[in-house]
This record gives sequence, C-alpha cells and structure tokens, in this order.
Amino acid sequence: MRYLVVLVALVLASCSSKKENKQEESPQRSAVEERINPIIKSIQEVHNVDAFMEEKIISFDIKLIFGGNERLDARIYSTTNSSKVLVENSENTRLLFNGNEIWIHPKDSLYDGARFDALTWSYFFMAPFKLNDPGTHHTEPKKLPYQENDSLMTTKLTFGENIGDAPDDWYVVYQNKESQVLEAMAYIVTFGGRDQAKAAQNPHAISYSEYTKVEGIPFAKQWKFWNWSEEEGLQDQLGEATISNIQFSDDASIFDKKEGAVKVNE
Repeated sequence: MRYLVVLVALVLASCSSKKENKQEESPQRSAVEERINPIIKSIQEVHNVDAFMEEKIISFDIKLIFGGNERLDARIYSTTNSSKVLVENSENTRLLFNGNEIWIHPKDSLYDGARFDALTWSYFFMAPFKLNDPGTHHTEPKKLPYQENDSLMTTKLTFGENIGDAPDDWYVVYQNKESQVLEAMAYIVTFGGRDQAKAAQNPHAISYSEYTKVEGIPFAKQWKFWNWSEEEGLQDQLGEATISNIQFSDDASIFDKKEGAVKVNE
C-alpha cells in the first residue's frame, strides 16, 4: 500500500511549480492547437479561471486516506500561480516550497514523501486552472469509457520538452457532460527516470465530485483515486481525500521560512 501512496504522490511533481518557473519559451498557441482544445477551454471557462488567477492565495484543509489509513491531515496554502506552497500538517510539521527549494520545520520532522506532499496535493486541487499552462499540448477530443457503462469526452494532455520534472508524463482529462467541470484525470508517472512505456502499464486516475463554489469559483470537495485503463475507465478505488474550509487570502507572510528549517533534497 505504501507503494501505491508514493505512486500517487509522485504524479504531479512532474507538473509542479517548476513548470510555473520554467515555462516553455514559445509563441502563442497555433490556430490548429486552439481548434483542438474545446474541452480544456470549456473546463477553464466553467471553473472561472480568470477570476481564480486574480486571487493571490488559496488555502484548504485536506484529509487523505489510503487503504483505510490516514495518509495526510493538513492545511495547504498556495499562491494561485503555484509559485509558493505551504503544507502544515496535524503534527505541526511545516513544508514550504519557495519557488525553487523545499524546506521543512522543525528540522527533525523530515519524512519519506515530504517533497511530494509539498508539491502534489496543491496541484491536484488546482488542476482545473492549470490545464492550459505554457508547455501543455492537447489532442483531439475523444469519447472514452468512464464508469458503470458510462462514457465521457476526454482529451489527452502532454508536455513540451523540459517542462517540469517529468515531461514524458501524460494525463487523460475527463469532462462532466452536464456541468462541464473537470470530472477526472487519468495519469502515468515517469518521475525519477521511469520508462514511459513501463509507466503506461500501471496508470491511475483521480476523480472529482461534490463541487462547491467559493467566490463564484467551483472546487471539488471529494477526490477518489483509482486504477485506470483506456478500455474500461476507472476501476478499483485505491484512496480518497476530503477537502474543506476553502478560502482566499492575500497575506504572503504565511510563506515566510521559519528559523531552523532545513532543506528537503529528495
């Protein structure tokens, strides 16, 4: 089970704020690429991405469960452009990503997976607002099996060269057919030099539900993690997360590094 937990935690390190800071230097998207991205465009419209990006800081509580065991109980703060992230867990461990490095306080609280907690969960939370980041590429819309004999429209999300820690990662983005919100994302993990073909043999997915609006912007309060295949969609639930107490703020002092914090290297 620990393997599954780490696997899930690894995924969005590839799309972490490194992508925000090391954006692909390219001209505006071509007319062809714009034409083939109606799903991404409508997801971002219904999620009110422009209003979200006008805010400075978003924070939320998260309780993450895998295999019936608590994986994380924390409050997470992030700038809306992901340039800074703070994770304060229930054991008073403080993980800070300052845009370049990750720090942990107190110094004797370092644990396996700290780097991934610092980068991953905030990105899952803000995924609807990151699908069209610089360096992302999208395929033609395609209907794929989802759950219980249901099919949804999808598009495949890939990344340009040198985007994030693992540019070989890909995501299959599912859109809710009625509300148009982000319904789910399937993904593979190539972080750490894992071969893409091998990673594609063990894909997973996150689904989003119980949406609520904060300042007119929809956020999912319930996440579930699954095994996934293109032929059958979501199968065999692996874990879940409950999101609550979602707030916007503008006090950047929350990201100040505490004295005595130590750098997290891996």
